[in-house]
Amino acid sequence: MTVFSMKPMKLIFTVALLLSASLALAETDSRPAAGPTELEEMVVYSQMPQVRDYSYGMRLDIAEVVAMEYFPPEPDFCGVIPAQMTYEDSMGELNTIRYLYPETAGCHDN
Repeated sequence: MTVFSMKPMKLIFTVALLLSASLALAETDSRPAAGPTELEEMVVYSQMPQVRDYSYGMRLDIAEVVAMEYFPPEPDFCGVIPAQMTYEDSMGELNTIRYLYPETAGCHDN
């Protein structure tokens, strides 16, 4: 792929990104701008929290779980996999904790 063909692709990507951002900003309501913005049943936060590794006994202030993500290496895996939870604390701050999760989808008793 040449440099000449890359520039139009970058331009199209930039225009699409700006168009979607302008459409999202055009649909404003009376809620304060500091919180999350809801777009068609999807919550988008302006800042992603820093991911911290969970350690045994760590105190967590969880007011509401926002997202749970699991990262299995294959669909029917049996074993321990990395996972992370994003949550709001009692002060409304977003936090993300990374931990290990026992995946049993691929475990079979033979």
